[in-house]
Order: sequence, then C-alpha cells, then structure tokens
Amino acid sequence: MNARETVRSEGDDGVGLYVFCFARAGAAEMAVGPGFAGEAPLVARVHEELAAICCEVPLHEWTGEVGEAHLKDLGWLGPRALRHEEVIARMMGASPVLPLRFGCLFSSAERLEELLRRERARIEAFLEKAAHEEEWSLHGALDVLACEEAMFAADPRVAKLPASAGARYLLEQKLRKDATRAARVWAQETQATIARALEGLVLARRPLRPPSEGAFHWALLVPRGAEAELARRLEPLAEPLSAHGLHLSARGPWPAYSFAPHFGDTPSEENQERTHG
Repeated sequence: MNARETVRSEGDDGVGLYVFCFARAGAAEMAVGPGFAGEAPLVARVHEELAAICCEVPLHEWTGEVGEAHLKDLGWLGPRALRHEEVIARMMGASPVLPLRFGCLFSSAERLEELLRRERARIEAFLEKAAHEEEWSLHGALDVLACEEAMFAADPRVAKLPASAGARYLLEQKLRKDATRAARVWAQETQATIARALEGLVLARRPLRPPSEGAFHWALLVPRGAEAELARRLEPLAEPLSAHGLHLSARGPWPAYSFAPHFGDTPSEENQERTHG
C-alpha cells in the first residue's frame, strides 16, 4: 500500500505544496502540464542549482481524517499514485532526480525553501550519484507446492518405496515432510546464490517488503545502462530455478526510490514505503 511521507502542515485548511521530486535547476522547464487531474499545474520552485517539482493541493484532502480515508480509497489513491510516478519519470528524462515518496506535502513555499536550504548538500550529492545509477526490482515468486514436489521427486529414497499401498503410505508421508523442510532450506539458499551471481554489478540491495514463504522482492541499485548485464547474469539461473517452482522477474529502470534519503521533521524519520515495484 502506498503511504504518505512527511506531511508538513500547520492546519487542515488552505493550500499546500505537493512535491514529486527534486531535480537540477536546468530541468525546470520540463515541469509542464497538470499536477493531478483537474487540479493545479506543475511548477518548478528553484533554489540555487536545485528545482523542486511540485503542484498546489488542498491540504484538507491529504491530512486529518479526510486524508486518512482517501489513502484507503483506491479510486482516489490509484490515479494520484500513478501520476506521481509519471511526473518523476518525465523529469528523469531531463535530469537526475531525487524521488520523494507519495504524499510529501509542505504547508507553504517557505517551508519548502527551508528544507532546500537545510538539505541542499545532501540533495546535490544524491543527484550526482543518480546521474550514474538507477534502480531495478527483482521479484522471486515461489510456487511452494511445486518446490516441495520437486524436492520429493529428487529424493533417492522415493524410488525405494514399497509397491504395497499400505506399507508405502506412512513412509511416503515421512518423505513428503522431509521434502517440505528441504524446500524451505533450498529457497533460503537460493536467495544467497542469486545474490552471489549479482556481485560486482549490484551496488546496493534492499528488500522492498516482507517476503512471503520462500519468495523475495529486492530493490537493486545498479549502474545506468546495466540492463543487458543484469539479464545475462540472471538468464542461466532462470530455468533451473523455474524447475523448482521459483520464477524470477526483473523490472526497471526506476529512479532510485528505495535508496533516496528521506526528509522528515527529524533526520531519523525514514519509515515509509515505496510506491512502485
């Protein structure tokens, strides 16, 4: 589920600034078109060499009880989350970007200016890195039953099971329990195998959400233009993993959402979720 980042409001009334991302000032002219459908247009608020890409929004729609209800309403939330990513992707074509999380609000231009002054060095450092790096997501979806069946079939003791149904049943149940345990171990070891295969290419790796049983979902920070090399390393793993019920899917490139600094009211306020992947 998407989540708001930091809501900087001084009340539930009035107009605030919704900020999509930070970019280099030279890309300000790309901030054209609507912010959200039927609402105020995009603008670029420039501070020295930085541009905050934003639009005005009614604060009461994003804060308080109304805001909480909207964040649970997919009909309201979905188009806005999609537009959030569209704006960032557009700006990424003109400049490195520091993507902000869905729902980052400022109660005034002065509050935004204050943050740009305070965090200028950190934002500029991130943009410099972002000129050479991008994010991909790697998802491993595990068919648990297929994995357990593969482990059962590979157990040499299966071939020695007695033909008699009565004698076979209890022994087979024991082997199936062993296969269930083996599948869990295999799934964990396989994640380590995949991580080793990506060593030297992946600059950083983070989990995107708590995994389901045996599955995983990673954010990978890689050099720009590394798509072919990423595919080359994953390709020889795909078939044997699929035979055990684990299917890999790589998507990207994205702006480095999962590796961007967060700008909360305190430096430690970094407990937000990403919006894409």
